[in-house]
Amino acid sequence: MANARYGCQLPQETADFNRLVEVAGECERLGYDSIWVYDHLSPFWVPSGQSLECWTLLSALAERTEKIKLGSLVTNVNLRNPALLAKMSSTVDNISGGRLILGLGTSDRLSREEITSYGYKFSSLEDRVLQLRETIMILKAMWTEDKPSFDGKFHRIHQAVNFPKPKQKPHPPIWIGGKHHKILDIVAEIAEGWNYWGLSSQDAAERSRYLSARCTEMGRNVEGITKSWAGNIPEISQRHATDQIKKTLKRHFELGTRYFIASLGPRADPTSYRLFAEAVRNLE
Repeated sequence: MANARYGCQLPQETADFNRLVEVAGECERLGYDSIWVYDHLSPFWVPSGQSLECWTLLSALAERTEKIKLGSLVTNVNLRNPALLAKMSSTVDNISGGRLILGLGTSDRLSREEITSYGYKFSSLEDRVLQLRETIMILKAMWTEDKPSFDGKFHRIHQAVNFPKPKQKPHPPIWIGGKHHKILDIVAEIAEGWNYWGLSSQDAAERSRYLSARCTEMGRNVEGITKSWAGNIPEISQRHATDQIKKTLKRHFELGTRYFIASLGPRADPTSYRLFAEAVRNLE
């Protein structure tokens, strides 16, 4: 059996919390490694505008599940002070018994209107990437040190106390989502995982080579970084679609990707979740 793992992006297009708990329970029963929640305050692709907030939802799901890992895919660094995020993530990791994976991202042009409508500033890519790096530096300091201080361009803390510390030691893994080379530079430097979506197999191969080269330059083993693919998988219960997703997964598996996260949509039934799990387990 191939050493691949799989997760599920929860269908937050519904505001029905009980439905999300039902999906989380089904994934846990089927052996999924993780469930994931996106961090959009007003998702542009949801006509109704309904969507439960990322971190309050993760906290509730931590109490309603037992073993499955819980992640944000991805937390937008524009929306929260990193010191507050350190406290929030430490709390969720404690509630869950050490099951948090913290996905972080800078947002992209598609999120500009969403971010500015809530009164946040949408900065240049260079500034957003620097904010991401500063956020990670503060998170790791507050997760592991007693009274850390940090003085950056965008964020500052002074002897910031954060107790209790996360359950996981030395800290929860940080995955960064994104496609730009500047994002991959941060992954190579200080992250434990990389998530990508919307890339052709050719583009994913190029980014993988770039990440490997940057890791070598920084003295890191790229094999220590979890590389994950995420994508929309509609109508997987149909045989043709099942064969297609197997082909898609295999192309990325051959690039060294070993973690696959499916967004199956609000109408997916238990069969869809089972078939996706089987498709990953059958990769060779």
